[in-house]
Amino acid sequence: MAKKKSSLILLGLLVLVLMLFGWALSGQMQVQKLAKTMLTVHQQFKYRDSEHNLSLSLPLPKYLYYREKARPSWLNYNNGHPYYFFAEYAAMASDSGDDDIIAAVAAYLDGAATLEDLDEVRKAELSLAFMQSFTYIGDNVTEAADEYPRYPVETLVDREGDCEDTAILLAAILDEMGYDVALLLFEEFDHIGLGINMPPGYTMYGNSWIYEGRRYWYLDTAGKRSIGWCPEPYNTTSAYVYPVGD
Repeated sequence: MAKKKSSLILLGLLVLVLMLFGWALSGQMQVQKLAKTMLTVHQQFKYRDSEHNLSLSLPLPKYLYYREKARPSWLNYNNGHPYYFFAEYAAMASDSGDDDIIAAVAAYLDGAATLEDLDEVRKAELSLAFMQSFTYIGDNVTEAADEYPRYPVETLVDREGDCEDTAILLAAILDEMGYDVALLLFEEFDHIGLGINMPPGYTMYGNSWIYEGRRYWYLDTAGKRSIGWCPEPYNTTSAYVYPVGD
């Protein structure tokens, strides 16, 4: 009887070990599957009379990495000067971990601009039209926070975001394309926008802010207007200017 009981115990332990091994193997397979999973991003947009379709694939782990990555919130800068805390937002736009993805988007826009024989201003407008095709949505709708800045990859995959999210993503794209861009902080209104410094040979109109002799024209990333148009009340307000990629 004792021998039979011992055999049953050993059999039970063997079954338990096999079950644990199976769970571990299944978990490992799931991790491997996750690592190989690709997300497809497709965005259709129009610029002037032309329709464009941008498609690209990116690894799911890359997206999940940025979803979990720490992010700033300038509402929490306490007594520090907002300009220095604002630098963390610019750092999100120039984060090197997504360089390959941002380069792919920039390459598409560069190629489309070449096919249409667009000058530097028109190419920037094309890029702005791409960004404006994303859905505007507030942080308090998608996240349990009033202030949740997204990394470029997050906004690109989600294809939605608020003013700061679209400004950060477009800043990354335009910087990759060789443009001089700067984030604009309107502290009084808790608003972050984007500005672009165009070559002196181009005549520009609208609202702009000057930083160290460079004039940055407003980009309406979350709206539908052209370069230089800025909504009220920001159009008559001073702003902190922080260049991206300097």
